[in-house]
Amino acid sequence: MNVTIDKIEVVSFGKLKNAVVTADSGINILSAPNESGKTTLASFIKFVFYGFVNTRVQTIADNDRKLYTPWEGEVCEGNIHITADGVQYIVSRRCPPSGKEVFDITNRATGKSEFVGAIPGEVFFGVGEDVFSRTLFFRQLTLPQSKDELLADRLRNIAISADEQVGTKKALSRLSEAKNELKGKLGSGLLPKAQRERDELEEAITASADMRREIVRLNAEIKKRATTVAEAEKKLGSLDAERRNIEKYEALTRLRNIKRLEVEEETARLEYQRVSSGLKKQDEGGIEFRELFSKNTEYVAQCRDFENIKNALKNAEDDRQQLDFETAFDSNEGEDIAETVNKYKKLPKLFFISGGIAAVGGLFVFLTGAVWGLLGVVLGLILASVGGVMLGRPNSIAKEHGYETVEELENAIKNRPIIEEKIKQADLKIAELKGAYEDSRARCFRLKKELDDGIGAYIDVADGDYNSQLEHILSLSAESGEKLAVWRLKRDNLEKARDGIDIDSLTEEAKGAVMPEREKAKVDREISFYSSQVAQLSDLNRRDELDLVSYEAKCGDISAMVGKRDSLNARVDDLTVKHKAYETAMKFIESAADDMKSMVAPRISERADEYFSAATGGKYSSFEVDTKLSMSFGEDFRRSCDYLSAGTRDSAYLSLRLALADILFGGCGVPIMLDDAFVRMDDTRLRMISGAISEASKKHQIFILTHGNRERDALDEMGIEYTDIKIKNIN
Repeated sequence: MNVTIDKIEVVSFGKLKNAVVTADSGINILSAPNESGKTTLASFIKFVFYGFVNTRVQTIADNDRKLYTPWEGEVCEGNIHITADGVQYIVSRRCPPSGKEVFDITNRATGKSEFVGAIPGEVFFGVGEDVFSRTLFFRQLTLPQSKDELLADRLRNIAISADEQVGTKKALSRLSEAKNELKGKLGSGLLPKAQRERDELEEAITASADMRREIVRLNAEIKKRATTVAEAEKKLGSLDAERRNIEKYEALTRLRNIKRLEVEEETARLEYQRVSSGLKKQDEGGIEFRELFSKNTEYVAQCRDFENIKNALKNAEDDRQQLDFETAFDSNEGEDIAETVNKYKKLPKLFFISGGIAAVGGLFVFLTGAVWGLLGVVLGLILASVGGVMLGRPNSIAKEHGYETVEELENAIKNRPIIEEKIKQADLKIAELKGAYEDSRARCFRLKKELDDGIGAYIDVADGDYNSQLEHILSLSAESGEKLAVWRLKRDNLEKARDGIDIDSLTEEAKGAVMPEREKAKVDREISFYSSQVAQLSDLNRRDELDLVSYEAKCGDISAMVGKRDSLNARVDDLTVKHKAYETAMKFIESAADDMKSMVAPRISERADEYFSAATGGKYSSFEVDTKLSMSFGEDFRRSCDYLSAGTRDSAYLSLRLALADILFGGCGVPIMLDDAFVRMDDTRLRMISGAISEASKKHQIFILTHGNRERDALDEMGIEYTDIKIKNIN
């Protein structure tokens, strides 16, 4: 029977809840991170077709029922839509936390149940759960054990072709027809029908008895849970009181903290006020204070310039005075003095000449005998005396004007224009220096006033160096700033502690608080535990009460059902005897063809060799497997596949799996599940093995469940078509 899975609907199974996966024929890839539910989905498929088969195992990891039952205590439930030989079916299964599994195969076209009582996996695949798990359902590639009797028996029971065993086939065909009339492979025939009717009655009887037992159990469970709920509620009352005291103590702690912060804030404020009392104001940014330092630097420089200008002015005035000393007359007066000096230089010569003439003339006259000639001599002497007096007059004039000699006076008169030019330049320089002097003095005065005003804004201005006053302000400001920062921090902490808090309400809340014996988290965990317990148990009781009403309504007449069942048992026994007789005859015929069944291994080897050649790019040939599933390779010298590398051995195992799927299921297409099956393969080998998977997908539906994109990339690179599938949650 060719079977493909169309859609998977998970109501609740493990971590999956209300999930849907839609698949297509060929290759389907589900790529999702680890822990996302891929393996759970694969296990759900086996659950729907076969149910939980290892329920007696104690460990959770090996007990699927324990592993995949949801933690909330919900049932494992869901269905799978399939197409089998062109007919669409819905296979559903439901397994409550406690109780019997319920499954059904519904024809989608008719809406009626078919193959009632038959295991869905055996109906559609023709094999039990163990063979299904060993051939079609696996998480990693592993070699079937050489003594895997279940698979080996299944292989030996495959029918040989008609050409190889014509006579046996005819006999078996007639016996098979008679046997199938009683019981067909797909659950048809008189015996399965009678068995189904009997089983349905048995199930009804069992269900009725189970319901009555369930009613008793539910009543006991409800009563037991009610007692537990009452105890939990009592415990919750005690925990609530403890939790309330913790809240009160927390309020008391907050109140004490606020009181402490108030004291710290007040202390910091007073300390700041004490330090800052020496300052009239604060300059938090330091801008004004830096300007004062700048002004002080400018003031010092200006005072230095002022002194320099003052000294320069004094020197200029001294030089000017020296120029005045060098000459005591102006240009006109100098000319008059020069004329006077020249006159006195010329007159003595004139008097000397006149006196000489008069003296010589008078002497001559006197010698001639005239007495009045003596008057000429006297006059000459007088004139010579006057000339002598006049001869010293220029030096007298020089001394009158402050010069030692007439030559110095004459030089002074001669150099008067040069000195006047020097005086003019000196006067200009003095005027310029006086202007600079006044400007510098004004600037010094202005800067001094600004410094006095600026420093006075911080402290009372004192006599002395501005630098020392500014350093004093800086010291006070720094200390005050530190105290201010501390105060603000304490104030902010206090404001945060007070934010949104009503002190009166907090005080009232803290009344009666005592030191808690336990931490709040521990109490909260217990409250959460008991609250959850009350909620869960109450919810379970409500659900059980509804089930109780339902069971009481569904209980039927067990005695009537038992009578009808006994009648059907007799018919089943009769039909079973006939069926066993047919089976015995067929076994005798089949035993005669055991030597022919050894041909099954070559058929598997041939098919597996095709897959293995595709999976290894033709590197290994003559792949063989015997009826005990031992694998080997090589043409001239045969070697066990155990000598291959891990990745190549995985390729060999996959090839055998695919060949088994082809042979075991009579050439029919069936779903094959590969859950993280290629983790040990490198990318190159994965690309090659994609060819084998592509070949198998022509007949079988392939599901590749993986946590990465390597498989998808390999298929894309090889140009192999596939379908991306997703786990979709339905809210």
